[in-house]
Amino acid sequence: MKQVFSVLMMLLSLLIGFQQAILVMHFKLNQVAIEKAFCVNKNKPEMQCHGICHLKKQLQKMENSDSDSIGVYQRVDMLPISSTEFETRRLTVEIWNGIPMYKEVHYTEPYREIFVPPPIA
Repeated sequence: MKQVFSVLMMLLSLLIGFQQAILVMHFKLNQVAIEKAFCVNKNKPEMQCHGICHLKKQLQKMENSDSDSIGVYQRVDMLPISSTEFETRRLTVEIWNGIPMYKEVHYTEPYREIFVPPPIA
């Protein structure tokens, strides 16, 4: 129940933040219908308004309503908290196949093939 409520509150806060984008997207999708129904400049096709006057009015009205409501509410900081639990597994890997990883060489007499420069006298 807490997760559903927190997701709902986050979605609502995102919708509030994207109000202007949603309004412009709605205008672009329904521009022809808005132009026929609400455009003030229908009789002046040389202005090529195409309903943008209505969009400007809506954006202006939204700005005015936002500025009026800012003084009424206090600022609320939201901190999203996630309670995700990860399943832990204990993995054991055994690589021993009976062959030693290294081999020690034991010399019984000096190894004479190593170049040693003559001493300086």
